[in-house]
Amino acid sequence: MDGNSLRADVRWLAHALGRNPLRRGLDRVAAFAILVLLGAAVLMVPAAIAAGNANYAEAAREAAVAASTRRPVEAVVTSAPVVHVISGAEHESTSYSAEVSWTGTDGRAHVNVAAVPAKTVLGGKVRLWVDTADRITVAPPSEAQLRASAGAVAFEIVVAGELLCAGLIWCVRGIADACAERAWNREWEIVEPKWLEH
Repeated sequence: MDGNSLRADVRWLAHALGRNPLRRGLDRVAAFAILVLLGAAVLMVPAAIAAGNANYAEAAREAAVAASTRRPVEAVVTSAPVVHVISGAEHESTSYSAEVSWTGTDGRAHVNVAAVPAKTVLGGKVRLWVDTADRITVAPPSEAQLRASAGAVAFEIVVAGELLCAGLIWCVRGIADACAERAWNREWEIVEPKWLEH
C-alpha cells in the first residue's frame, strides 16, 4: 500500500465517520467496523505478549517438574559410535548412537544405547539425563529454550492476528464499496431518464 492510497483510506474513514450528507448509513457502519478491527489489531500486541508470558509460565512449571524427576550423569562410551543417515524428500540428516555405561543411584552400573555427538570416541565421556529409575531420558528445557518458545508463540499470535484484521478490513471495505456502487447505479437508473428529458 503506497502513501497516496493510505491517505485516501484515511480521508474516506474520516468522511464516513463525520457529518457528511453524501455518506450513506452503510458507509458509517463500514467505517465503524473498520475502526473496531483497527482497535483489535492494536490490542493484538498486548494480547500476544500476555499469551507468550502464560506459555512461558506453564512451560517453566513443567520444566521444573521434569527437572525434579531427572538428573544428569556422566556416561562412558563403551562401543564405537554407529552412524544413522535418514534421507528425506528435501534433505538428509545424520545422527550417531553408541553403547554407554553410567553408575546409577543404587551404585550399580547401567548400560544402554544413547544418542552421542558426532566426534564421540570409544572410552570418551558424554553427558546424559536419566530419570528416577535410571532410564535415559531427555534433558529438561533450558531457560533459553523456554524464552524462545514463548517468543515464538507471541510472534505467531501477532502475525496471525494482524493478517486476520487486515483481511477483514479489506473484506469490509470491499463489501461496502460494492454495495455503494450498486446503490448508486440503482439511483442513477431512476435519475438518468429525468435528466435526459431536460
